[in-house]
Amino acid sequence: MVELDAWFDPEAEGPTPVRTPADLDAVLDTVTGWEGANSIQLFVAGDPGRGMLEIGLDSERGRGVAFYSASGQAYYSHGPEMLPEPPLYYYQDNDTEYPADAELPLEIIRRTAHDFLATGRRPATIEWRLPASR
Repeated sequence: MVELDAWFDPEAEGPTPVRTPADLDAVLDTVTGWEGANSIQLFVAGDPGRGMLEIGLDSERGRGVAFYSASGQAYYSHGPEMLPEPPLYYYQDNDTEYPADAELPLEIIRRTAHDFLATGRRPATIEWRLPASR
């Protein structure tokens, strides 16, 4: 297991430390409780260049997205459903458009975050796709 820094609160002066699965659940539960589609950025503590996992959570729709980047390579979550419009998720008051086929059920996205906490590497719990551009 690695230690993570979670960035999600625009009013916080720094990241929220995530050291245990319970810490991660607390962050995920906080953001899931917010209205709309919101994102969390997770970095390996002390080594932010090692990789970043961005998790988008929309509890109202029961859906979410994931974006992973490390060593100059980036990946989006890939789901079975193609939406008519690309979904927007908000990270600290800034919107991010995801591919129209990036959404997955919320419980799968939560497991993806836990996989990142366990390994510090690109989670193997979901199918990934390379983006055309971010």
